[in-house]
Amino acid sequence: MKTSLRILVVAASLAVAAPLYAQGGGGGGGGMQMTPEQRMARQKEQLFAGITLTPAQSAQADTIMMNATKKQAEARAAGVDMRSPEGQAKMAEMNADRNKALKALLNAEGQATFDKNLAAMPQGRGRGGL
Repeated sequence: MKTSLRILVVAASLAVAAPLYAQGGGGGGGGMQMTPEQRMARQKEQLFAGITLTPAQSAQADTIMMNATKKQAEARAAGVDMRSPEGQAKMAEMNADRNKALKALLNAEGQATFDKNLAAMPQGRGRGGL
């Protein structure tokens, strides 16, 4: 009786877990899809961790990040393969321009923290990065 109950519990667990896994349910990558707004908010949170932004700085950062996202989408729409070496170089250039503009919003102390945060961020899709 106990063995049958255990088998039933395991089977029920697998029946529930398998579709969730297949749909990317749960966090941490593995199929998890974020909206562009969610991705931008996450990037902003990571880049500005430990930095207090004024409301004006925050609004400027949002504008810079949204413009960068639009440029990346335009490049993809124009047929740039972001997986190719050329596409990766283009993406790196766009990210460098974005980071330079974001960093310009900060004082020297904030810029140092920004650089640390940037270095700590995972890089590239294959490693859970941005």
